[in-house]
Amino acid sequence: MSLSTAVRLAVLLAVLAIPAEALGASTVRTSSVSGRLVVPGGGPRTLGLHCPSDAVALNGAITSKGRGVVVRSSMPGRGSGDWAFRVAVSGAGSRTVSAVLRCVALRLPEEFTQARLNVKTQRRNDVVIAPGATATTEVACGRRWTATGYGLRGGARGDVRFAEVVPSAHSWRFTLENTGPSTVRPTVTGRCLRSKVTARGPGSSGELRFRTRRRSFSTVLPPGPGQIDATACGAGLFSVGAGGSLDAASTKELVIASPVRQRGGRWRFTGGSGDPFKGYMVCLSRASRFR
Repeated sequence: MSLSTAVRLAVLLAVLAIPAEALGASTVRTSSVSGRLVVPGGGPRTLGLHCPSDAVALNGAITSKGRGVVVRSSMPGRGSGDWAFRVAVSGAGSRTVSAVLRCVALRLPEEFTQARLNVKTQRRNDVVIAPGATATTEVACGRRWTATGYGLRGGARGDVRFAEVVPSAHSWRFTLENTGPSTVRPTVTGRCLRSKVTARGPGSSGELRFRTRRRSFSTVLPPGPGQIDATACGAGLFSVGAGGSLDAASTKELVIASPVRQRGGRWRFTGGSGDPFKGYMVCLSRASRFR
């Protein structure tokens, strides 16, 4: 199957005892869950992250990893707020991996009693990549959904890596590179958030539309390994997902593209000559309200 949709997941929200207006709180409640795992040499290990019970997961990403760590997969879990990272260490000794999960929940105004947050995961597994080759594919969420995150299962050994990750309003475009000795059929995923939420109460209803912004910047990377930390999202925005694009002839490799802090992103590269780079960030607005 070339493109499949996982079961749509949802969180049913109930009204809080104290009105949101009285608390001076935002309707859109964003949060981050961080995790750290010490990975021994040998067999792979899994780092699982979970959003609060009233929240859904928008994106999960590795924020740091030791030398020799291979991320075999980063994928949404079966629950609406779950994400899992499968990692292994090449060679002897243990290494450390850290990851972050971006989450969103809603605080309902007092006139509403319930609302439902919906997310889904789109999967694409029709790309076959020969050793040393690249391939480009797209995972689309649909026009009623917002693309917030992505994942990759890069084969049994994790030989397939992202060479390019570019967001749009309703999809992600990926260029994949097979760095291993065998042909691989990877799986790429797109995490999708239902763009509108309807809340209901006794004799009333309201609708909230999630607003997102996609930011980008261009730079020339210095020779050798390096890292960029940038506040890519503006005031009132929450960084959700990060992507990037290197020149096709670049000898560098993008090994981390992750949201960090409240409004920032992190991009880390292996060595190589100086090359042009374009970074991307998906930013979620906290200003949306029920109307």
